Amino acid sequence: MKHTRWLKLAAFVALSCVLIIGLDVLQAEITFNQQKSSVISPPTASPTSSPTTTPAATGGNGDLQLTLALEKTVYSLGEPVNVTVTITNISNQTVSFTHTGLDFDFRVYNDTNNLVYQWSSFRAIAQFIAIVPLAAGESISQNFTWLQTCNFNASAEGDQVSAGTYYIVGQTGPTYGIQTTPIQITIVKP
Repeated sequence: MKHTRWLKLAAFVALSCVLIIGLDVLQAEITFNQQKSSVISPPTASPTSSPTTTPAATGGNGDLQLTLALEKTVYSLGEPVNVTVTITNISNQTVSFTHTGLDFDFRVYNDTNNLVYQWSSFRAIAQFIAIVPLAAGESISQNFTWLQTCNFNASAEGDQVSAGTYYIVGQTGPTYGIQTTPIQITIVKP
């Protein structure tokens, strides 16, 4: 009798996990389709244009360019850091983009080049592959928020970082292996 209850409970938990993962995949697909959009060509410098204030870094691999964008480079301790990672087809033809459960990721390093945080660490990532056309000039983006916490190992997960200098690097998932140059940020005590 006790074994039957445990088996029913285990089956219920397993089914619940499958449903949750399925909903996460559905949400990822909805988000993916909503964020897929045409991008204006990169700005060209002109004598009268003012420099952009949004910090950005890029990296590329053939037909694809990866861009990491932040809102600013100085944050108060504990202030959320909004991160946008975008991949753009910079070729003049449509490419087949391999969309997976982990299209984008980002890492945060401290001033001694030690990994402090990686978005994908300790997360359950949906496992799927979808080949989607990405037209010339078209982009796909994903937004993240770093809460200035550590997660370089399970015992440090959720610990607040200290004030100081950090470097954020955007990257694709393992399918493309593209990484941006780092953006330096400073976290100051309020």
